[in-house]
Amino acid sequence: MADDPKPIHERRIWEFQALRDILVLAGLLGLLWLGARLDFITAPLLFGLGLAYLFEPVILRLAALPRMNRVRAVLAVVVAGLLSGLLLLALVVPPIVRQAVNLANNSEGYVVSARSWITAEQRPAWLRERAVAIDGLLARIGLDQPAPVVKPPIQTAEPVVVPPPAGVTADEERIRAIVRSEMAKIAPPATGTDLPTRLKSALGALWNATTTVFGSVFAVVLFVVIAVFIAVSCMLRWPDVLEFGRSLIPHHARDRVFPLIGRMDATVSSFIRGRITVAAIVGLIYAVGWTIVGVPYGLVLGLAVGVFSIVPYLAAVGLPAAWILLAMSLIAHPGIGGWYVAAGADGAPEITWWMVLVLPWIVNLVAQSMEDYVLNPLIQGKATELHPVIIMLAVLAGGSLAGLYGMLLAVPVAACIRILLSAELMPRLRSWAGAEQT
Repeated sequence: MADDPKPIHERRIWEFQALRDILVLAGLLGLLWLGARLDFITAPLLFGLGLAYLFEPVILRLAALPRMNRVRAVLAVVVAGLLSGLLLLALVVPPIVRQAVNLANNSEGYVVSARSWITAEQRPAWLRERAVAIDGLLARIGLDQPAPVVKPPIQTAEPVVVPPPAGVTADEERIRAIVRSEMAKIAPPATGTDLPTRLKSALGALWNATTTVFGSVFAVVLFVVIAVFIAVSCMLRWPDVLEFGRSLIPHHARDRVFPLIGRMDATVSSFIRGRITVAAIVGLIYAVGWTIVGVPYGLVLGLAVGVFSIVPYLAAVGLPAAWILLAMSLIAHPGIGGWYVAAGADGAPEITWWMVLVLPWIVNLVAQSMEDYVLNPLIQGKATELHPVIIMLAVLAGGSLAGLYGMLLAVPVAACIRILLSAELMPRLRSWAGAEQT
């Protein structure tokens, strides 16, 4: 809306359109800053709203069925989600936890075996020289333990030789010396490591570990409970939530704003729902494929890459991780390498490195081809209408500004900005340019 046609000296500050826009923008930025500071509240709130937004089409279709209403549709969605979660816990979580625990327990052994393999005499000199740099890198990421500090031996005072009293024979004095030596061996050292001190230290460490574990579990459970409560509440009252959002838009701007919001909603919902579906299918392909070709912990790695693929181009970290895990496993246990290990000229097992590179890459090629040429065209189509280069730049910018959250939101935000530019800014620029030409 244009500024009030009253004279400038009769206007109040809030009657200037430019100032109102600046105040609205400042208010939005303030809300974002406050939400970031109160993330323990806003994170489950936004997650619950996101769940309600994602499942709204499902609820609408279920509510349109005979003998169904919105409450029953929400109840059906909640029951289906609960059953799916229990099935996931029963079938998928145990092997994931087992593989994750094995990876954590074997990581130090893999590092030691890899270091021994790199520093062997038959390796090239340039590789052995870079072993020191590899040690520093492993120490920075927490995979290498610092060398134990060797304490200097405790200096003890020389025993004082007491001359035997008069009347004591040499044999009796020798027996006394033996008794004193044995008593010195069984005497507790005066270094503060007696039994009460050790017990107190062990109990303190156990208490710290217990509080840390229970604190983490409580935080996760609290997040899930709050997010699910908010999601169910919003699912039940979603029409009221939409009506509240519409009421915030001025009446004179609704004819122009509602179509823009509709386009943004169609773009964002198509991208998010499609991306989650594609990520689930791609993660399953990675998990099954890498498990078949013998990549260690292929189930954990494949599902993790599937989660990463929600963010465009982030799944590229999967293939180097598969190569590293496979190489370190073969170096540590060459005897169980399967088709990756062959007998050398001297009969000793040798790793076939070209197969280590090729087989995981084939799985990655199949998964990426399915995503790019089958899944994305069928499920997502051209939801965002953004060029791949723009998507990559948006992801990089979002990651540099807000980390993982920024990477997750970068593409939807970029798509909404494109809609605003094409619907609002560009027509005004063209109109201004045409007016200038005339």
